[in-house]
Amino acid sequence: MKKLIIFTILLQNILFANPNALNQATIEDIMQERQEEVERIMATRQQSGESLFTQKPTIENKDKYISNNVSINNTSSNIDNYPQMQYEQQYSQEIPAYTEEQLLLMKQAIRNKDLRAVQKKFLEKKYTGFENTIQIPYEENKTQKIRTRFTMATTIIFESKIESYILGDQSGYKVEEIPNMPNAISIKPFLIGIDTNLTIFTKDKKIHNFFLYSTDYKNKELPNLLVKILDDESKILTQKQMEEEARKYFVIKEGIAEIKVEKEQMDFSYIKKAKKYNEWLIPSEVFNDDTFTYFKYDKKQNGKVPVIFAVIDKHDTPVETKVIGDWIIAESRNDKWTIWNGESYVCIEKVKPNNQEQKVVE
Repeated sequence: MKKLIIFTILLQNILFANPNALNQATIEDIMQERQEEVERIMATRQQSGESLFTQKPTIENKDKYISNNVSINNTSSNIDNYPQMQYEQQYSQEIPAYTEEQLLLMKQAIRNKDLRAVQKKFLEKKYTGFENTIQIPYEENKTQKIRTRFTMATTIIFESKIESYILGDQSGYKVEEIPNMPNAISIKPFLIGIDTNLTIFTKDKKIHNFFLYSTDYKNKELPNLLVKILDDESKILTQKQMEEEARKYFVIKEGIAEIKVEKEQMDFSYIKKAKKYNEWLIPSEVFNDDTFTYFKYDKKQNGKVPVIFAVIDKHDTPVETKVIGDWIIAESRNDKWTIWNGESYVCIEKVKPNNQEQKVVE
């Protein structure tokens, strides 16, 4: 009977949050199985003449109890602790052994329980979706407050690129830089009810200081999930820098991969030779700078990336290449190149600027 009671208590604890996770038929099957097991044990003890319930040990029956149940040191302290020892031994040995199917059902019950950890403020009819975004005008030497929330990330966006930052509590908060967004940063609290400071240095030589504190789903105030730092001065400066960069550099970019080529170094003095049926393989643009050679192919029209070889001593020699966007970049400079795609090929040769042309061989 004690086995049945223990099993019932364990099952109730597991299913407390969601009693519907196991269907009634399954529960009855488990209970029936345990009941049959208890009945078998009781029948065995009756046949052997053993008492159905273990006799509570006393000083008089100590020796018999020791020989039949446990091995202990013959000290007065152990004699006084017999009832507790008997209880611990009996209950530690009678933990029911569940089948894999039973364990799986219990795990599913735990997973399916309703955590009720949704912040109700998000679900109110008055919620418009703009409440989590704030815009803060930059003020020199002012510390701005940002309300964060456990299990959520807050993103801070600046007008200028971020140069570096200092986080006060690195064990309670995590700061992450965002790929391809040098002017943004993400912060996330690891704990509830903590605070710290965050200082960010931007490339426009300005310092931004923040006081961060974390809440949870029970808080009546919504967290600040998107924080925009407005700064007209930095915006104008950033725009000027972008215009200056566009005048100075030719930028090849795809995702986080980026190469800047100084326009003054770009040399387009190449002649392209191909047979008529290989004309489709001719790159639309070819140029080199002081380090690399660049070949442009439209990805949409050319599904397979051509292979670039440098012609050295009249032999095609493999070179290291990388692809960024529509450009194949050979990490070398050479006067002659061969471009292969299957059985088709194109020859590229460097010439003087006034002789630059494209030739199609019949």
